Amino acid sequence: MVAQQTANWSQTEAYSVMESLLQANPDVKGVICGNDTMALGAQAALNAAGMSDVIVVGFDGSDDVNISIMNGEIDAGALQPVAELATQAVVQADAFITSGSTGKPEKQTIDMVLLTPENACQYTGFAPNGKTSCK
Repeated sequence: MVAQQTANWSQTEAYSVMESLLQANPDVKGVICGNDTMALGAQAALNAAGMSDVIVVGFDGSDDVNISIMNGEIDAGALQPVAELATQAVVQADAFITSGSTGKPEKQTIDMVLLTPENACQYTGFAPNGKTSCK
């Protein structure tokens, strides 16, 4: 790791941070961003610097980054399945209200999805969209 900086979830700030990072570390190989907005800003700065070979990974699974992945710009993303989290919250709240119990443990996990050019088209609005292929 050559640096760790925040861009405060801002695409514009991520662009500036990436520019500064490139001045100090022109041989950077990859960038992992804390959310998709910052990944878009970092990718734009890399494109402006002519460094399209640097790997960029976002985190959220937004439609904008999925499109960027499908266009060969951002390399990957991590889908945080907020649509499924919301669905489960409603289902379990209903179960608790109607029966006094969810029947589930207090702490639960929902798997994330690694978004790649091979599967990014299968997700829209932070959820699976029913497509089975990206061809």
